[in-house]
Amino acid sequence: MMLVDSHIHLYEYSDEVIDKLCRNSNYLYLAVSDDYESSLRTLSLASRCSNVIPAIGIHPWEINEVSTDELEKVLALTSEVKILGEIGLDKKFVPHTFNKQLEIFKKFIDIAKDLNLGLSIHAAGAWREVIDLISRNDIRYAIIHWYTGPTDLLKDIESLGYFIGVNAAIKIQRKMRSIVEKAPLEIMLTESDGPYEYRGLRLDPSLIPEALSIIADIKEVDVDYVREVIFKNMTKFLVGVGIRIEASDE
Repeated sequence: MMLVDSHIHLYEYSDEVIDKLCRNSNYLYLAVSDDYESSLRTLSLASRCSNVIPAIGIHPWEINEVSTDELEKVLALTSEVKILGEIGLDKKFVPHTFNKQLEIFKKFIDIAKDLNLGLSIHAAGAWREVIDLISRNDIRYAIIHWYTGPTDLLKDIESLGYFIGVNAAIKIQRKMRSIVEKAPLEIMLTESDGPYEYRGLRLDPSLIPEALSIIADIKEVDVDYVREVIFKNMTKFLVGVGIRIEASDE
């Protein structure tokens, strides 16, 4: 049963580290992108790494730097993938670009709806807006990255068939622990968001096993059971958008 990293910025790593990650067939990575250049690199990496699933998009933090031409180039790549990400809205860190974020996010939603694409969504400070938008537009497959939003939305996320990213920062982030306490395992996907640094913790796929153990402790179940459920969740998401994977025997 493969370990799941449902959100990693693989393109940011050195070639040496990327080669090491690619050789580790015990992991399955969903590699997200932040702009046009990173989208191209992510596609290139996925073409040579069998355990990497590519997602292309424009990160809300990059919206202000993106020209109309670059946006069109990214949108032109959507036919080459089954998942768009990292896309979304952010009212917490970059509220000054929210209107432009919303405009671009809606473009990605329209394409996802037309092509039945999955979404890997950044929603910091805009959890309700994101859930409302994607549900009203009949998006069927979505992962809400590093979900630390309102707990009352968890029931909506579950009923809509969406998933939440449980970040490896759970070892130091109380809010993430609180979400895991209240959310059902059936909507959880582990993630690293590597190589992002959170409060001095360098996030990385190597932290996924510890995150699984913490989830198991919180839920008072066996860690192997948690690993199995999360892998099944990832498989369900991927099959929904037309991606089939073979689990490693390691």
